[in-house]
Amino acid sequence: MSDHRWILDVSPSTLLVLTNGYQSWSEAELRALTDTQTRASLEWMTEQGQDPGFPPSGEAGVWRSHSLVALICPDGGGWVGAQLGAAHTFAHWEVRAVGEQVSVTCTLEGPDVEVVWEKTDDVIATVERLSARLGQAMHARTPAPLRVWCSWYSYFRSVTLANMLDNARLAREHDLPFDVFQLDDGFQADLGDWFEASEHFGGHARDLPAELKKLGFRAGLWLAPFLVGPKSKLFAQHPEWLLKNDVGEPLLFGDNWGGAYAALDTTHPEVLTWLRELAATCREWGYDYLKVDFLYAAAHPGVRHDPSVGRAGAYRLGIEALRGGLGNDGFLLGCGAPLSGSIGVVDAMRTGPDVAPYWDDSARRVLLGDGSVPCTRSALHTALSRWYQHAWYQPDPDVMIARRELSLLSSDERGALLGLLDVIGGLRASSDPVAMLDERGLTLLRESLMISTPDRPTTLTRSHGGAVTHFARGTFNLLDTPQAGIRPHSYLPKPG
Repeated sequence: MSDHRWILDVSPSTLLVLTNGYQSWSEAELRALTDTQTRASLEWMTEQGQDPGFPPSGEAGVWRSHSLVALICPDGGGWVGAQLGAAHTFAHWEVRAVGEQVSVTCTLEGPDVEVVWEKTDDVIATVERLSARLGQAMHARTPAPLRVWCSWYSYFRSVTLANMLDNARLAREHDLPFDVFQLDDGFQADLGDWFEASEHFGGHARDLPAELKKLGFRAGLWLAPFLVGPKSKLFAQHPEWLLKNDVGEPLLFGDNWGGAYAALDTTHPEVLTWLRELAATCREWGYDYLKVDFLYAAAHPGVRHDPSVGRAGAYRLGIEALRGGLGNDGFLLGCGAPLSGSIGVVDAMRTGPDVAPYWDDSARRVLLGDGSVPCTRSALHTALSRWYQHAWYQPDPDVMIARRELSLLSSDERGALLGLLDVIGGLRASSDPVAMLDERGLTLLRESLMISTPDRPTTLTRSHGGAVTHFARGTFNLLDTPQAGIRPHSYLPKPG
């Protein structure tokens, strides 16, 4: 590891800080420097939503960020720091209030790469310029955005083959402009046992693409390719493929699917072969669109087969193996992924936590400190604060929830989601059962599927909710009270 350090003779009380979380779901914020960055109170939340190798400190006046950080003065100027190479290196930024000064540190985990720290009169423009430099240096893939229906946010793990085909047929009857129908979690027997169908699915994942093609849709498939269930056949057959703890046992971490899970060790040559074959098999079935999820697992701290490869390098080996199996012309959407380390391999990237059919989960977000909790508020908060990442990949701000049934979202909250999609640009997605949508729902869905170009913030000196909220096309209010004439939980587009 190597460090870069700077001392600024400026009062911390005058500054805001813009942070970028480690992976897709990790919180990105625009906050007062003297505030306290929240650290999740439960270990599995840190493992699953933050960076266990560089988590928030929980100290007042100390902010940690990944790849990029900015300090903003009241006039909109300030300082921006960024790494300019990320294929094998994590850049950990820490900004610390020290009396009437500010200390800034960038610690590189991995091989040395160029790091810049610039004073600027325009933080917004400098963030965008340095982000674009990183994207160009890493040969970012930014193909045309796709419009996707996915099964997750309505059917979850109970999805069946019939659910997929029923919605595809109804989408065709209503002439909904989807490009891809993507099957999400629930089709497989277990994590790692991707080629075996679950008992409830009513078929096999390989049965779907041909039927979707008849209806005029591309087939997409969800995988968590680096995860292995502790009761799976893969776990039992290949314990040597798994990331280990300090005593040589398979490392279990996180909390999903009923408990902790293991991770593949992507420095093991046989694992890389298996990952390439996994993606290639899915392609042979007819899936040229893969959503690969929980990708942070390949970079989790642990004992690896090849100890000379760091966390960032191990992650890169894993996603490059998936790309090799899928093919260069396949569409790869990352999720739960170390962000900048994915540039040049993924086509699109989730840039916030999961949307949910309710505004907030304040018990988990506030009381337990989990800013990555699935909810509509968290999705807006983080994705808006990463507006500049369209230079790295097509951003995926997650799905529109247009339905009124099985949803607690108000009209204002649905409008805020629609505003998010318009402002961020990138992919468009829905998970609503088509049969559940009335005419108003279908109209809102069609509006959400209209592709837009990314918008820009008008200021970073003001915020309605600890995030970037003021954009050229309109302003968001993420707070629970009206702000400047904008209703709570809403988006006010500018006229014209």
